[in-house]
Amino acid sequence: MEGLPSNLLYLVNQVANYSKNNVKIQTLNQTSLASNGSSQLRLALPVNAIINMKSLSMHCDFSTTGVGDSTGSANDRVYALIPRNGIASCLDRVTWSMGGISCDNGVTPYHLVYNMLRNLKCGSDKYMSDDKVLNQSVIESINGGGAYETANSGQSKHLVLNNFLGLTEMHPCYFDLSLVPECFLTVQCTDNSVLPVQFQGTTLGTATPLVANPNFSGTQCNFAMNNIFFTADVVSIGNGLYDALTQRLLAERGSLDVPYHQYQLFSQSQSDAGGSIRGSVSTMSLNKVFAFQRNADTVANGAPYAPYFTQQAPVLADGSTTYAYTQASDNFISKGIKDWQFTINNSPYPLYKPTPIEAYNFVVIGEDRTYSKHSGSLIGSQAMWLDNAWCAPIQLNHDDEITRVTGMNLMSINSQIAFQSTTDGVSANNWARQVFLMTEQTSLIRIGEGRAVAVVA
Repeated sequence: MEGLPSNLLYLVNQVANYSKNNVKIQTLNQTSLASNGSSQLRLALPVNAIINMKSLSMHCDFSTTGVGDSTGSANDRVYALIPRNGIASCLDRVTWSMGGISCDNGVTPYHLVYNMLRNLKCGSDKYMSDDKVLNQSVIESINGGGAYETANSGQSKHLVLNNFLGLTEMHPCYFDLSLVPECFLTVQCTDNSVLPVQFQGTTLGTATPLVANPNFSGTQCNFAMNNIFFTADVVSIGNGLYDALTQRLLAERGSLDVPYHQYQLFSQSQSDAGGSIRGSVSTMSLNKVFAFQRNADTVANGAPYAPYFTQQAPVLADGSTTYAYTQASDNFISKGIKDWQFTINNSPYPLYKPTPIEAYNFVVIGEDRTYSKHSGSLIGSQAMWLDNAWCAPIQLNHDDEITRVTGMNLMSINSQIAFQSTTDGVSANNWARQVFLMTEQTSLIRIGEGRAVAVVA
């Protein structure tokens, strides 16, 4: 068919009686979350509104509290820092439901999945601009001179999280809530182990204090999110065209399908880099599978830093062009791994055993970046990939276009997925770690007449 390029055409489309505004949505039960206080809140989306799910934003006054001087002039303060990726790094579970029907698995811990995917998918330009301004995408040093720092040995900022995982990734992103039962979001915060610290008188990342504080053992710092509220864009179309088209589609098809991503996470402890982890999945579209590890051992046993559940100085991201440090709880390592491979129902993926550095090529191919001149990730060097952001990925769907459900169909059976890694044989790398197996799936919300909904996982 003949046609002209769009930049040669004089064309204007006008939608009559269209309006858009941003609304503030208050939580149902409380407006604060804290590592040593209330850990869960609920939000109800506006009934009958057409809401842009990708605009949903969580606002809060985020603060950390460290450990003060053990005596009046000991100069042994332990400053609690806001972790990289702020609010998201302090969330343990984010889950959606409609009319009592759960829309996802409530993957736990949420911050692990968020930070691992952020490493792979987010470009440095967005990360060092939008994310840095709104949600503390880098760990900032503390100088102890500010009023809040002096009084609380911590940091305080207003933060905004506007890119949730899961249901908010749906298509279309404008969701007509008049078609479904009331929609609820439940947010649960994690414990205080995600907080990095800085010892008084030292530079950021220094692992040993100048003066040890007897009141700090790696668990005493805390965080709080106060004055929490949400915002979102809502639209209205007053000419009746949208309602008429929606009702016509419902009448013709019998239902409307809204695709979105959800995730599952399996974990286990291992004594070294070798071994396997298994998970069981039943889904209409298995898109991607990932495996990654974090340190669970002590420096005395050969680990490069303290275990992930200990509050400690942030880990250096060697050769980074984005974030210079990350918290140990979300630092992903490959040290000790010689090669790796997945199996799905006993079939190997890939058909050979790649090395840890080859895994990054799978990331680039999976994100369709091989011929892109602009796209990239947060990874700035091989050292950063291997020591701070490593994962083993495989892609099973055609591409990331969410309306094309092309992943592996595993609905008929409860399929077994396994990850196997081989050690490099270096005894110095034989320290314990926590290993994760993660899946990305496409699910559907199937909407019928009379606000009837069903989830096709």
